[in-house]
Amino acid sequence: MYHASAMEGKIYDSILQVEAWDQDCSPQYSQICNYDIVTSNTPFAIDRNGNIRNTERLSYDKKQRYKVMVTAFDCGQKRATESVAVHIDVKPVCKPGWQGWNKQVDYEPGTGSKQLFPKMHLETCDGPLSAVRAMVELQTSHIGKGCDRETYSEKSMQKLCGAASGSTDLLPAPSISTNWTASLLTDSGRDSDLIFNFDGRQAANVPEQVVPQNLTDQFTIATWMKHGPSPGLRAEKETLLCNSDKTEMNRHHYSLYVHNCRLVFLLRRDFTQVDTFRPAEFHWKLEQVS
Repeated sequence: MYHASAMEGKIYDSILQVEAWDQDCSPQYSQICNYDIVTSNTPFAIDRNGNIRNTERLSYDKKQRYKVMVTAFDCGQKRATESVAVHIDVKPVCKPGWQGWNKQVDYEPGTGSKQLFPKMHLETCDGPLSAVRAMVELQTSHIGKGCDRETYSEKSMQKLCGAASGSTDLLPAPSISTNWTASLLTDSGRDSDLIFNFDGRQAANVPEQVVPQNLTDQFTIATWMKHGPSPGLRAEKETLLCNSDKTEMNRHHYSLYVHNCRLVFLLRRDFTQVDTFRPAEFHWKLEQVS
């Protein structure tokens, strides 16, 4: 059995040489005149002197070890009674730097501690090393991090979602004419698209002339949110949008809220539609709402 190694990405004239002997005493049949690789579909070839070379550049990622069977023929073209195994290991090209780490690590809250880089190591390629300095930067908790929204502007998202060109932004950036969002908490997101952070203790009172009192038969409510743990009991409603009476504000004309792991939309009939039947509540159980 023979064993050799070859560096990936390199073409060799000879990786190793095998040698056979014939115990026949006659001048014609006592010499080895040819070798052959018995194993099919291998990227290797062998010449009449037993030198094995690779016919294509080897890749460590594709295959780390090859086993080829080689046989010999004497000058009378008589084949050897046994073949010999040749093992060829593919060596990867050494790349100095940190190895065995991923840019993204998934973590499930509540599962305890987790090693970030258990297989991480520094490859020096046998070169001199005087000092090592490493810095790890973690990005987490930002409401917009890791979400596709971060790469699109608000207008681009409305276009992608097929929203009407005359849609109304209920949470615009604070200004003199749109001051109802000035007191809201914001997350450190994009400057052009503010991300508002609601913790259950504050809300935005949208002026009456901005939001419609009653919805038509066809309408679209588009919202983007990241829902965190409920601030209190599971039975509490977490309202996203609500249009109620002006007096005691206890009768909702329409409302969009999260309740018991479901996204719920309430749409009451207008007094002019007393003879029209339609559902009053719509419930969606989604993985994103938990």
